[in-house]
Amino acid sequence: MKHWLRTSVVASITIVCVVMTVHLFDWRTVIQALSRMRLAFFLCGCIPVVIGMFVVRGIRWLTVLGLPLDRHRLWQSIGANGAASGLASVTPFQLGEIIKIGMIPDHDRSAWRMGVSAFFLERVLDLAGVIGMGLCGLLMRTDHAWLGVVASFAPVFCGQLLYSFAPMTKYLPHRLRHHTDLLHDYRCVTVASFLTLLLWLLYLTMWWIAVNAIHVSLTFGQATLLLGSVMLAVVASMTPGGLGVAELGSRGVLLWLGKSAAEADAGAIALRLLTPILACAGALCLLLTWLYRRRASLNSHPTKPRKT
Repeated sequence: MKHWLRTSVVASITIVCVVMTVHLFDWRTVIQALSRMRLAFFLCGCIPVVIGMFVVRGIRWLTVLGLPLDRHRLWQSIGANGAASGLASVTPFQLGEIIKIGMIPDHDRSAWRMGVSAFFLERVLDLAGVIGMGLCGLLMRTDHAWLGVVASFAPVFCGQLLYSFAPMTKYLPHRLRHHTDLLHDYRCVTVASFLTLLLWLLYLTMWWIAVNAIHVSLTFGQATLLLGSVMLAVVASMTPGGLGVAELGSRGVLLWLGKSAAEADAGAIALRLLTPILACAGALCLLLTWLYRRRASLNSHPTKPRKT
């Protein structure tokens, strides 16, 4: 009963958001904008950035797990994080990220035990990154550029705050205490914080490329405000991949930034075009990871020749 009710609520919200998107957008103008889109600029700009995002995510995942950064583990971590990012782009609340816990590139029990707390740390730092980007854009819009730059370092400040709270974890129940061991590792938390900052700068670059490819110009402050506000709405959305919510949010923010209705519609659809890129890249990562593990398994257990 609860599952049916939850599914009904999600479906209803998705339908309402999609209907509002279809009703509010001027699709004739959107089609005209898409026909003038610089497709080569869009693809040649976004694909390398997506690869860079997957690499940064892979390095950060190994860092928070406390695993050595060797070629074998790094390849598997990049594949797992790429697959998780692709799935997160089409799931509610970006819950697709969870699959990477089951794809931890190590058979050590300590790594598996750290998986949940590592995932939690990443999510908290990512949330700080989104809020930092939004605050950065908001402060720049109110002529406080230097405060905006400081706000963009929110993941770093968040990491230091989490580390300062680490001694208080001794008051937690014993069965929960081992999940907070990660917070006591200053180097791990700090490196993960800076990698998170780099990751969201890559996200910002990807969004800027997508919007500019459809001839909608944005300043750095406008791009950060757009990224932070829309991503907050998407993360909190129950619709798959923020369907409808992202479009309405992007359109509203662009209108608030002073863009015309035609530019706002075109920019929102350009950002939605990032979803198939992330989903396809994630599927490719999943396939390559499976092939890599299969090959490694065959090499470690070679087939014995038959006796004649």
